[in-house]
Amino acid sequence: MSVSFILGLWDRFQRRRLRELVLPYTLVGPERINNLYRLARRIEEERIPGDVIECGVCNGGTAAILARFASRSQMDRTVWLFDSFQGMPEVTKEDGVAANGETAESHIGKEIGDPARVNEILRKVGANGRRVRIVPGWFQETFPSFDAKAIALLNIDADWYESVKLCLETFYDRVVAGGFVSFDDYGHWPGCRRAVDEFFQARQLPYKLIPVDYTAFWFRKE
Repeated sequence: MSVSFILGLWDRFQRRRLRELVLPYTLVGPERINNLYRLARRIEEERIPGDVIECGVCNGGTAAILARFASRSQMDRTVWLFDSFQGMPEVTKEDGVAANGETAESHIGKEIGDPARVNEILRKVGANGRRVRIVPGWFQETFPSFDAKAIALLNIDADWYESVKLCLETFYDRVVAGGFVSFDDYGHWPGCRRAVDEFFQARQLPYKLIPVDYTAFWFRKE
């Protein structure tokens, strides 16, 4: 067997093992977990500088995938995990109704994450806790604490129009060339889609969003 074949088998085994570990800690399905795994690996393999950020952490399943690599990176990264840990915030008229008929309003105060569970899964995947910052609180209050100048990977799982808009306005300019931006809710919640589309139009961004499944999309900044 060739070395590349063996490495491929090892990568598939590692990805499957991590996916099984994190699934009890996330509402995200296997396709999106696999995609974040690939993006987290790519910033290491391609030596893309900068920190890793997740906006919307809940119980830490996808954060653990990102931190498993970024917190142990030779690129001296910090992993920033932002979440209110108080459930979903208030909605606006832009958020409305999802394609499956569920209303954004019905999620207010739900999906409450627990920092203790986040730390638990971070330990299970072998993340270096000294290089992970869990930042509890509403985005508008906590984002000013972010002081890094470069971002390699930005994962936005923020659902609502105002939240996604704030994430992009706060962090996009610090995403480095070659870095990645991922959206978990673009295809599901109209508020997320509108916030992203408006940002692309206002900035005249040329990037094509690459689908992961019906709702998650990502792009690479050039």
